[in-house]
Amino acid sequence: MDWRSLDLHQHKYKKIFINLLILFLLLFPIMLLNGCLFLPNSKGSVEGYIYEKTVIDSRPLKDALISITGSSNTALTDSEGYFHLDEVFIGARTLTITKEGYITYKILGIVVKENETTLVNEGNPIIVSAINDKFLFDGGVIYYDMEDYNNAITTFQQLINDYPDSEYADDAQYFIGYINEKKLGYYIQALLEYQKLIDNYPNSEFADDAQLGTGNCYYATKDYSHAIEEYRKLIDDYSGSSLLPLAQYSIGQSYRKLANHAQAIIEFTKTIENYPESDYAAPAQYYIASSYYDAQDYNQAILEFQITIDNYPDSTWLGESEILIAPCAQYYIGWCYGQKLKQWEEAISAYQLVIDNYPNSTWSNGQEIPPDAQYQIGWCYEQLELWCEAVVSYQLVIDNYPGTTWSEQAEERLSIISVNCPPS
Repeated sequence: MDWRSLDLHQHKYKKIFINLLILFLLLFPIMLLNGCLFLPNSKGSVEGYIYEKTVIDSRPLKDALISITGSSNTALTDSEGYFHLDEVFIGARTLTITKEGYITYKILGIVVKENETTLVNEGNPIIVSAINDKFLFDGGVIYYDMEDYNNAITTFQQLINDYPDSEYADDAQYFIGYINEKKLGYYIQALLEYQKLIDNYPNSEFADDAQLGTGNCYYATKDYSHAIEEYRKLIDDYSGSSLLPLAQYSIGQSYRKLANHAQAIIEFTKTIENYPESDYAAPAQYYIASSYYDAQDYNQAILEFQITIDNYPDSTWLGESEILIAPCAQYYIGWCYGQKLKQWEEAISAYQLVIDNYPNSTWSNGQEIPPDAQYQIGWCYEQLELWCEAVVSYQLVIDNYPGTTWSEQAEERLSIISVNCPPS
């Protein structure tokens, strides 16, 4: 090879070297950011907060799935929207936020440094958005929780109008009916809204609730005959519903309101026979007794009140976890014996059982039963013209239950009958 060929080859290799050097210098920052120039086991961690946008502002998003390139680990946000990911290879990474019903969100260029925790978005919450129909539904729920019922209805209605095929549409329709019935007392409007759900979303999980609500609206407007029809539709059309015991019980109450005592007894008996383990069995038994009382069959009422005590000694009134039914039944046994049958001695014994067995009992309005029972004992002794026993009984009301209405009435009775029981 002559000197000219050698010089040509040297020039060629020099040019290649220069080009490679330039390429390396260009790629170096990228390789640095992506961790290519670090040891393969160099790792760090990332943490941050994920919030969701709402119609009001934003709030922490729980159970959002967080993943990041450079790691097989994932994390779920907690109730505060916080997440933490360990074992992430260093370099520039992409964070991905996913949750069903929400738009997937990606953050590019998060730099993970060796043995350091990178605070995503400088610790400020990352705000993600729900898919539009869910956004509207969540917004309606937020307004509902704030007791801003008009805006709740407006938001739920917008969801139905804009996304009639949304998986949340039937939920929204039920909310509209429920708000009108339970929160605003607009029973006629609630009827219309419940019927829309039944007609437009017959397979909705809320269809039976809407059918019950329809009956409740008629009941609230004292249209008991139509209420009975709607409650029966629930029993006939939704045989698997958990609301059947309530519907049957409500039929009994509707007949009771219509003063159809015989039919009320039949319907309450069905409640006990068909749903013996339900919360409605005990009050149904009580109202069987009450229906006999209303029908002026006081002897049978006494028997039925006693069945209430024997079969449901620890049962409470619906929605009242601490107010027992049994002491109310025991009191009315005394009332039937005394005020209705004039069997004063039996009445005294029945009232005494209230005081002995249920010393802390109350009526559903919170008023105590024992002071009432003790006063009635005094009254029964009066009817027997056992004046001294009556005086003692009234004095027990004053001593044991001061400040009650019955204490005041006992003082009035003492002022009248004390002359009949001179001090010994």
